[in-house]
Amino acid sequence: MQILPGMAEAAQAAGGLSYSVPEGWTELPASGIRKATLQVTDENGSGEVTVLVFPGDVGGTLANINRWRGQVQLEPTTEGGLATISSPYPISKHGGLYVQLDGGAQSILGGLLPFHGSTWFFKFMGDSSTVLANETQFKAFLDSVELEDHAH
Repeated sequence: MQILPGMAEAAQAAGGLSYSVPEGWTELPASGIRKATLQVTDENGSGEVTVLVFPGDVGGTLANINRWRGQVQLEPTTEGGLATISSPYPISKHGGLYVQLDGGAQSILGGLLPFHGSTWFFKFMGDSSTVLANETQFKAFLDSVELEDHAH
């Protein structure tokens, strides 16, 4: 992904986060605009969890989900199709969205959270067998996320 001017500064200004690392997952150093990176390897393959934050809505929910769909070789969906692949999901006690994209060989489980003028992206992408087998752990990770909230 190309880092545009101001993205790193916006990510820094968005504040920090804390979370629990599920058993068997490996936490890697955050770098650049990544707020967190976790590696997941099991007998089925591997996957990576990344946490990113961008200013604004970065094109909106549909555009962001379609970007993820392209990453796992799925065709774009429509606004009406979002309900079949996403559902409301609280992240850090705020209204987020949970996304499941099964692309065959590769899949993505994700969380999107609009938060004080930015959007947080929690993406678990990798071998479908690993990603889908770790859905419970990914949801536990999302449930553990706490964002710094300077507005309240």
